[in-house]
Amino acid sequence: MLAIIESWEEEGSCLEDNTRQFLFILLLKVGMDCLVLSICLCRLHTSFMGVFGLSVFLVDVALACAVVAVWLLGPAHSPVSMCFLLAQASAVFNALPLPVLGLGLLDYATESHYDSCHATPGRALCNCTLTLLVWVLAGVCACWSTFTNLIEVEYEGGKHALGCVVQESVFVVHFSVGISVAVCCVLLLHYKQLSSWLKEANKLSEQRDDVNPTLHRDLSFRYAKLGQAGADKDEEKALAMETEWQRHPLYLSLTLGFSTTWASYLVMCVACELLGLAVPAYIAINLLWLECANSLLVGLVFWLKSDWLGPYSNLPDDICQWQVYWHLSRGPVRDSEKLPKTVFSLSGKDRNPLLYV
Repeated sequence: MLAIIESWEEEGSCLEDNTRQFLFILLLKVGMDCLVLSICLCRLHTSFMGVFGLSVFLVDVALACAVVAVWLLGPAHSPVSMCFLLAQASAVFNALPLPVLGLGLLDYATESHYDSCHATPGRALCNCTLTLLVWVLAGVCACWSTFTNLIEVEYEGGKHALGCVVQESVFVVHFSVGISVAVCCVLLLHYKQLSSWLKEANKLSEQRDDVNPTLHRDLSFRYAKLGQAGADKDEEKALAMETEWQRHPLYLSLTLGFSTTWASYLVMCVACELLGLAVPAYIAINLLWLECANSLLVGLVFWLKSDWLGPYSNLPDDICQWQVYWHLSRGPVRDSEKLPKTVFSLSGKDRNPLLYV
């Protein structure tokens, strides 16, 4: 795709410089990054995806500052051109998605204990090193394969323009469209039960919001399971009486939870593709896309490890309510039932888990 830097009429009049428009778009991206960071600020240093998201924000700020400098200095005094910045940025960002998703999935798959607010120094150092390595490799690849010279284009009617070749992130487009199609196919197979499942999920979410988050933070499934041992018999009898409720697989619940959270973003991406609105890679790859990809990876790992993770794991995702939809796959919640709350009482070196229902 071609980014128009300048345009003018055949006689040389009506010169139009689009540098301000590019700067405005980059500032909008930085503002959106700040909004996303305010939501997931707690877990920035706990996983590879969090550390890489912080690095994307820093690169966006640096790119916006570089565009400001080029705009203020002008083409004659600036050491680099606007075309160089846009072409290099699009090439670098275009090389990021596949290795980032691969390393993010590897990080979650090899982690045995998930903690959304704490990370060991060794793991944090490893995540920072991998993040720096990904950026360096993407930058090296971009330097060898990027065309940074301006191209003059002549339109009908005597209008001329200077354009810069920037890359579109095809991977992000295929990712968004593929995930949207997969989610729609899964949900359409069970469209008759969607309304009842959503009502039950809302009830679970409201009950979860009523619980003080400090009482059940940093819990693991093994501690909660100890407190539930005495209540298993009563729960089994109550659930056995609910014959009208048809339980569904866990992957279906997690798909429903993912779709309710990211439906608007995926619809926007699919609409841009259907309308032919090309988005350069340095805009398409942002923190919003990274959070969507992170939710997908967390949901996938949570589904594969659900047998031992359970609903009380502190997952590294602040967007989707995976624990709520885990409960949704177990059956309906009775009006007198609340989501379990676990409190640890400290006595010397011993920790005794107490479960209140």
